[in-house]
Amino acid sequence: MLSAEPIYGLIAKTAVARADFAGHWRQRLPATFPAAGADWFVSAAGLALHAPQTSAGPHGGQSALCCRGRTYGAAALSLEALQRDGARAFERCAGEFALAFWDEARGQLLLARDQMGQRSLFIREDAHHYLLCSELEPLLADPDFDCQLDAESAVHYLMFGAPYPGRTLARRVSKLPAAHYLSWNGAGPLLSHRYYTPIGFDAPKVVGAAEREQLERTLDQAIHARLADGGQAILLSGGVDSSYIAATAAMRAGGERLDAYTIEFTAPYPHNESQYARIVTDAYGIRHHAVELGPEQATAALADVFAAAEPCSAWSSITHRHLLARIGADGHRSLLSGLGADEVFGGYWKFFQSYAKLRFFDESWPAADAVDSIDGLMWQPTPARSRLFSGIPRFHPDSALRAALPQPYKSWSHAPQLIEFYRQCRRYKPDAHLFELMVAHECQHRVPDLLFAGFEPPARSQGIHTAYPFLAPEVAEQACGLGAAERFWRKDNRWRNKKVLREIAAKRVPDAIMQRPLYSYNAPIAQWMQHPDFSAAIYAQLRDAPLWDSGFVQRGWLSEVEAQIRSYTPRAKAAHFTCFGQMWVLATLAAWHQRWVARQS
Repeated sequence: MLSAEPIYGLIAKTAVARADFAGHWRQRLPATFPAAGADWFVSAAGLALHAPQTSAGPHGGQSALCCRGRTYGAAALSLEALQRDGARAFERCAGEFALAFWDEARGQLLLARDQMGQRSLFIREDAHHYLLCSELEPLLADPDFDCQLDAESAVHYLMFGAPYPGRTLARRVSKLPAAHYLSWNGAGPLLSHRYYTPIGFDAPKVVGAAEREQLERTLDQAIHARLADGGQAILLSGGVDSSYIAATAAMRAGGERLDAYTIEFTAPYPHNESQYARIVTDAYGIRHHAVELGPEQATAALADVFAAAEPCSAWSSITHRHLLARIGADGHRSLLSGLGADEVFGGYWKFFQSYAKLRFFDESWPAADAVDSIDGLMWQPTPARSRLFSGIPRFHPDSALRAALPQPYKSWSHAPQLIEFYRQCRRYKPDAHLFELMVAHECQHRVPDLLFAGFEPPARSQGIHTAYPFLAPEVAEQACGLGAAERFWRKDNRWRNKKVLREIAAKRVPDAIMQRPLYSYNAPIAQWMQHPDFSAAIYAQLRDAPLWDSGFVQRGWLSEVEAQIRSYTPRAKAAHFTCFGQMWVLATLAAWHQRWVARQS
């Protein structure tokens, strides 16, 4: 299952394509796909898959499976299991996977992506065919593909840092959503089905000692299952989340088997977490590596960041790539990350702010006896646009979009898509509370389409498999049900976050970590922009970009963002800092457009 080669496939979409498929399918393959040969499987239905596992079917044909990734626990994604159980086989699997499975007995193709979207599967639609690939670049780099910008996805990227759900920035190239599969019965369109949501009926809203112990066991089992047999690398920030993973891994495997890696920003940046990380590694006998990153290394990383087929709106992709290069150079192939704890346990203050907004709306909702206030809000697209939780990041608020974009793009609203997502969640569970809805949104959108899209391809390029225990489905399901009182509480006249997780972690994480000041140790983008080489590389990417000639973004908006960056001081209001996020999404969008749409080197 752990093949480094992507999944490649070709589907005859129309009757015309199916009629001559057997004799002409080789001519339909892009030059960026493997050459047609004996390692391709071809079905009479009009399907070709590269180098699958095959098994004889009951009617003389063959079933075929291409699968990439890794699963944990008893359930495994084997050809035998899929032939026996169909879609139920991957519904029971925990881990990361993308697959294409031709079921000869049922005459059906299944295309699936794991619950949290750690692996990807892309579909390019041409006039008569679908082209499949688990990596985006082979579909975009095809010299015969006329890559055009998907304007709606680009607006969504400028707002939220990811393309429109289920799409990419390239028109006619879609991305299978996390926790979904597509079915195809030999003719007609690819039909989409959701097979997983973290929203359930058994996770309690309020937990007692027994429920807390059960959650602790579930989390520990997820960490244990993801430990490598040999050496194990850990991303250790020195915060509660990664410290809990490091402590639990050391208790299970022994600290001597572990290497912890912490980014350390060089002077003059004054804030680093390495001192906290060392408290944990000293307590558990783990080898600690502080990996220095200064503006010179950050500048050097920009070329790879800007060349990505899926642009990353998080500038932490610079630090992540830098850490991965060191971890790979040290010979590690297995990495544990604490990513996901904030998303499922409630570590972001935007959760709290959204909760407060909805509580206020709830108190003023006039039909509480007849209609739930959340359902009532979804009747009203205008207030829903600002009150419904739309994700953690917001790079361009409405006012900025109106200044940055011409018509009709500045009039675009994300409210219809947002309302439909929450209505779907409420169809699964009519009384799902607000935190269940917000966690489901993070697991469906930001985690797979922003974080994994930016972090996973460079990890795979280093030959590193990353595991995220906090995003194990069984952990996410239990954490999803937690109510407000189990996520936020007041202590020493200040609001604190991740209440239940902190109570669990306090048993084994050093007190100095549990009591450390609350501070966000983000990459110092403002300081880097003061370095002449880094800022020159950013502005060189922006100022002469073909994107400005496309009519999509108004050139004058760049001048406005630059002026805000030049006037920024560390003592400026937090709202002023948004100019750096706007600069970054513009730069990454411009780089993507230049490479794939304008086809310039």
